[in-house]
This record gives sequence, structure tokens and C-alpha cells, in this order.
Amino acid sequence: MWGRSFSYRLRQSTDLVRALLISHDLAAHDHWSIQQIRNEQKRQFKRLVAIAAERSPFYRELYRGIRLEDVDWPAQLPAIDKPQMMARFDDVVTDRRLNRADVDSHLAGLTRDDYYLGEYRVITTAGSSGFRGVFVFNRREWAIELANALRWQRMIGVRPRLYDRIKISTIGADAPQHVSRRLTESGNVGLFRLQQLPATRPLPDLVAALNEFQPEVLLPYPTVAGLLALEQIERRLRIAPRVISTHSEPLTSDTKERIHEAWGVVALDHYGLTEVSTFGAACREYGALHALDDLFISEIVDDDNNPVPPGQLGSKVLLTNLYNTTQPIIRYEVSDMLQMSREPCRCGRPFPVIERIEGRREDCMTLRGVDGGDIVVPPMVVSALLTRTRDISEYRVSHGPRLLSVEVVARPGTNRQALADSLQASIRERLRALGAVPPDVNVLFVDRVVRESRLMGKFKVVNTAKHQPARSGLETTVP
Repeated sequence: MWGRSFSYRLRQSTDLVRALLISHDLAAHDHWSIQQIRNEQKRQFKRLVAIAAERSPFYRELYRGIRLEDVDWPAQLPAIDKPQMMARFDDVVTDRRLNRADVDSHLAGLTRDDYYLGEYRVITTAGSSGFRGVFVFNRREWAIELANALRWQRMIGVRPRLYDRIKISTIGADAPQHVSRRLTESGNVGLFRLQQLPATRPLPDLVAALNEFQPEVLLPYPTVAGLLALEQIERRLRIAPRVISTHSEPLTSDTKERIHEAWGVVALDHYGLTEVSTFGAACREYGALHALDDLFISEIVDDDNNPVPPGQLGSKVLLTNLYNTTQPIIRYEVSDMLQMSREPCRCGRPFPVIERIEGRREDCMTLRGVDGGDIVVPPMVVSALLTRTRDISEYRVSHGPRLLSVEVVARPGTNRQALADSLQASIRERLRALGAVPPDVNVLFVDRVVRESRLMGKFKVVNTAKHQPARSGLETTVP
């Protein structure tokens, strides 16, 4: 037992050392030109496609008839989606020892940062988009994931200290099957003093744990950060973090304001995917969210996969991961709606700036327009109204074609009827302003909104529901 534990820790430490070396190389990219980034993307892309076509039966079949020697950019290749990749998992991967059944069995038994076949990390998506994804990284590829996370920490002003190690509290997924927990597990070999807290824990437990640990750096989900900020304002939470960076959910301007009110610091954002865990990271100089695209290529496109220019919101992203050759991800559809900025960041980094994230396309409400036709309403439209309402501590929104339901945890002393009336009026007014005919609005007061482990403790701000939540508590409906 001791020997196995020592071997496990030795491999983890070796991978982290490799990540530190890669991170040092990535730091130099901050001073590259945009053309240097583009040249590196093309070089890595050509290598990736060659490996995929040679070793992956799926891609060999997909690219049949295409002169790959003439291909130097993803737009020249067909796009794929998650259902395709998962249905053909055994043919997508480039190591013939890998198969979906055995990988799923390994995932089911994970309790720590375990290696599959002695060399692979396996992680899964939460399945919140309606389809669960499974992704495999070899040790070199996972070291790049770790290196990119270290780059994110450097961008927000967090660097390892030889003495008096920095105390970091992370609040995210509750199991190592998911990337927000797995990266922390992989890096927990002494570089920092890490506290890992699951977002599924009750709020009083999180407050007690943080009060005892006293973190210098706080890395929570935005929805958790908003709750903790209220606890700090009301003096049940008593911590003084110097850096706060949220992840895994959209960070709204209202949550940023609440965090600043509580701690006097500007919250920075992080945008990650299971397929590329650090897609975007905010710089501490200006808070701009940089797409770190020296490691991937992202195409912001409309519903028909036509490119969308900076300054315009896309319907989805076509992602190409440039470093994963174990499970090649090439022109892979991600349903997040992004808008890139027309302007670079004044910090001087060559990476494009993500100006706006509207959540996932499948989370949008499609409503009847006042002038006919359909109006697509992004989830942030409703969440922004709820986040800025001080009488609400937690909420969850679900919708069907004719009813929008809001589960609300009200703060003590709140006049619930007045709050319900205000929310209904505000939501309906906002939807009308967008040209939509508002659906019925149902406000349901509950004692607690439960974060589900299967969704990594994250909230889907607007969840397309097959059925509405069970009705209990004070309920108010406006026709």
C-alpha cells in the first residue's frame, strides 16, 4: 500500500514539474505577435490533423477524399459534435487500448487523481447540455492542462512562494471525474496550500470551513461567490482574500459589484471547458478575458457554421484543441454563445478578448415575437435581473414553451408577495423590451436551492425543462 501511494505521488509530482516547465514556455507567448500565434496554430494544427488521419479510424473516414496536405486551417474540414464523438468514441481515440466501456468503468470508480492504464486522465462533462461527454488526456497533454491553469494563476497575480505557501480555496465540483476538481487534485502536491470545497455543501458549512482556513485566494463558482459575499457583508463570513477569480459559470456585473462591496477586490473571470479547461483567463491589469488561443483554435460561428465577426454574438463555437492527440478534438461544436471584442487588451498580450458570454444556445428561451415570428432570449437576460435583486440569496430558473418558473430563496425579513410582484413585472417588462410576448411567470419560494452533484454543483441559470418544478411554498403566477 505504501509503495503504491509513493508511486502515485511520484508520478503526480513528475507531471507537475513538467507542467511548470511548460508554463514557463507559455509565459513567453505573452510577448509574441498575433502573427507568431497564428503561425504556431497552423504548425500545431497540421501536426494534429496528420496524427488524427493516421491513427483515428473516425477521422480517417471523415477526411476521406480531402487532400490533407492542402489543409492548414480548421474551416477547410467538416465540423463534428459531441453526440458524433461519443457514439464513435472507440474509433475517435488514437490508442486502440482505449474503449468507452472500460473508460466508463474507470470513471465510475474514481476517488482521486487516478491514472487509467498508468498514463491517462479521464474526465467527464456534467451532461447539463443533455449529452454526457468523456475525454481522455495522456500525461503530456494533462501537463499542458496544468500548465495553462498555472498561466491563469499567474495572470491573476498568484505565484508559488517557497516559504509560507499561498492558501487557496477552490469551490467547485465534488468529484474528481470533473475538470474543476481534477485539476486541483492533480496540482495538490505541495506547491500551494489548497482547500477543496464542493459547491454542493450547504452554505453554513462553506462559511465555517472558509473562516477556519482564511484563504488568500478564493476560486469559486460565481453563484457561490455571490452567496458568500452576502455572508461577508452580514459578517457571518470573515475572510480577507486578496484575489478572487470565478469559474465554470458566467460572472455577471452584479455579482462583481457584490464581491467588490464585500471584499474591496475586483473579481476576475475564468472561462473553461472540459475539452480545454482554461479557454479564457482574465488579466489582473484590466480584467479583460483573454482567449488563450496559442493552445487551440476557436471559430465563432452562426447556426450554419458561417464565421461571425468580432463585435457580434455567435451561436456556437467550433473548437480545435491543438495539443490533445489521444482524443483529437477538431472543429468540435460547443454550444456556448461568445462575442469577441474588436479591440485588443491594453495589457499588450496578443490573445483576443472575449467581450461577452451568453451561456449555451440550448438554454435559451424561444418566445413568440410581438410582431410575429420567434425571439430567442439568452439566459443572461433573466439571470441578470435576479442577481441584482438584493432580497434574493439563491435562485433557479426553468422554462417550457408557455411557462417560466423561478425558484427563489428570499433573504430574512423579505416581503415575499412584494418581491414576487416585482420579479414578475421586471421579467415581463424586460422580455417585452426585447420584442417578445412574455410567457406566464411563476415565482416559487423555497428554503434552499439544491445543487446537484451530477451537474458538478453548477446552476443552469435557465434550464429547458420537460416539466415544471413541483409546486410548493408561496406561489404567484401572472398570466
